[in-house]
Amino acid sequence: MAKGRKNLIARVLMLARLAIPAVFLALTACAAAVPGYSPPPFKEQNKFAKPLESGDVGNEGRYEMSAAEKAMDCKRLTGSMQIVMARLKDAYVLMEPSAAAAGAQKTVAPLKGGSALTADRQAVYARERAKLDAYNAELAAKNCKTLDVEAELARAPDPPGKRY
Repeated sequence: MAKGRKNLIARVLMLARLAIPAVFLALTACAAAVPGYSPPPFKEQNKFAKPLESGDVGNEGRYEMSAAEKAMDCKRLTGSMQIVMARLKDAYVLMEPSAAAAGAQKTVAPLKGGSALTADRQAVYARERAKLDAYNAELAAKNCKTLDVEAELARAPDPPGKRY
């Protein structure tokens, strides 16, 4: 009889140990489902939180910088150029898509609310090169150190995981 009683007590203790996490899970689910809760907005606006207005390529193939781009300082212009150059050296950009893939993208993108401009990789490359030239000219106009775009693009891409 004593052995049966010990088994009963052990089972009750086991159930009690399992019940405690179950209660905490239930309370956590209830706390997460508070109706009408929305997190408070940020108090101050960050100048980098809004997207940068981009310029456009004119008829003659020159990139016309926007006012926001012209207002960038030397450090930010150089950083933007380094990002564009890294993107141009990426293997995905260098790999030309098949004609079927490009045609499908040109057809489907406008239907989904996107743009078909990225389907033409040569046009994207030409736009980015024009942007680099305009940024370099802006660096020279501000008496900043310019970058050798040709040499940077000819250099091999940096290995993955490089820290800036």
